[in-house]
Amino acid sequence: MYKALVSGVLLLCSLLAHAESSVWRVSKGTDQLWIGGTVHLLPPAQYPLPAEFDAAYQQTDVLVLETDLNKMQDAGNASLIQQYLLYPTGTMLSIKLTATTRQQLQALLQKHSLTVPQIEQFKPGMLVTQLTLLELQQQGFSSPGVDQHFLTLAAQQKKTLKYLEPIEFQLKLLGDLGTGREDLFLQHALSDVEQSADLMDKTLSAWRAGELAQVEQLVLAPVKAADAQTYQQMFVSRNQAWLPQIQALFGNKEQELVLVGLGHLAGSDGLLALLQQAGYQVEAVKTASSPDKTTE
Repeated sequence: MYKALVSGVLLLCSLLAHAESSVWRVSKGTDQLWIGGTVHLLPPAQYPLPAEFDAAYQQTDVLVLETDLNKMQDAGNASLIQQYLLYPTGTMLSIKLTATTRQQLQALLQKHSLTVPQIEQFKPGMLVTQLTLLELQQQGFSSPGVDQHFLTLAAQQKKTLKYLEPIEFQLKLLGDLGTGREDLFLQHALSDVEQSADLMDKTLSAWRAGELAQVEQLVLAPVKAADAQTYQQMFVSRNQAWLPQIQALFGNKEQELVLVGLGHLAGSDGLLALLQQAGYQVEAVKTASSPDKTTE
C-alpha cells in the first residue's frame, strides 16, 4: 500500500508538472476556486501577465494572498522590523561568521557599495533578502510582482481581500531563517544571491509555461539538499498550514482566487499535490488568448 501511495504521488506530480499554465482550477463537485503561482518581483517585459491570471481574477469575488503586502511596506511597521529582523543592540552578525564567509560577504557587499558595519545588525534572512533585491533590481526587475498587481486592482475594485498569514508571521519567519546557524546559512545563501538574476530568468520561463517539474528543480531541490531546515520552514510547514485555510474557502457562494509564491505549488509537498490528495480535482487553466511570451 505504501509503494502504491508513493507511486500515486509521483504520478500526480508528473501530471501537474506539464500543465502548461500558471493557474489551476481546484474543485469539489460544483464548488471551485482558482489558485495561481506568483513571482513576487518582475521585469517590465513580463507584462502583460499570462492571460490565465486575468481570466481567473475576473471570475472571482475574493482575492486571497499570502499576506497584506501594503502593511508589509508600511513605514509605520518599523518597530516590527526592529523586533523580528534585526539583532539586539550589541549583537553583530560578522562575529558569528567564519573568516571565509566574512570574505564572501564583504565581496558581495562591495559590489553594491555597502560595508559590513551597515549590515551588522541584520539577521541572515533579512540580509539575504536585501542583497537579492539589490541583485534583481540591478538586472531590471523593477515592476510589481503578480500578487502586488492584483492586490492593487482588487483594492481599487473593492473586492474582498483575505490573507493566509499576518505580516508578523512572515517577518518572524524571515528573522528566524539562519538565526543560530548563521555561518552555515550564509555559506549557501550568498552563492545563491550572486546567481539570483539567472535563476529568476529560468524560473520566469517555467512560471509562464506552468512547468512545475522545472520549478521544483530550480527552486525547491537546491534548498532541500543544502538546508533541509530552511526548506521545512519556508515551504513544507507553511503549505500544511495553508491547506485547511484553502479548504475552508469551499462551501460558500463566493468565487476565490488564491495567489501564492510559485514554489508553494510544486512537488509532492506543494499545495496542488496536497489538495489532490485531500480529494479535490486539480486542473490547469489555459486560455486561447494567452500571449506567447518567452523570457529573454
